[in-house]
Amino acid sequence: MKIQQYKYLHCSEDHEEGIILVDPETESIPVTDERGNVLYYCMGGQHVFSSDMNGLIMQSLLDDE
Repeated sequence: MKIQQYKYLHCSEDHEEGIILVDPETESIPVTDERGNVLYYCMGGQHVFSSDMNGLIMQSLLDDE
């Protein structure tokens, strides 16, 4: 998987830019949810959302912590 190709994705909830979450040790393996969808952090809305490999937003997870 080429991370650069999927590095940014716009969030459908607030139309802000999201950045892909990656493993902090390798900085190249994307973090995924239980379904295998790639996770992104929405910088504007400050929440996590997931996307399948086609870039379609599947769900949003509010970051209440």
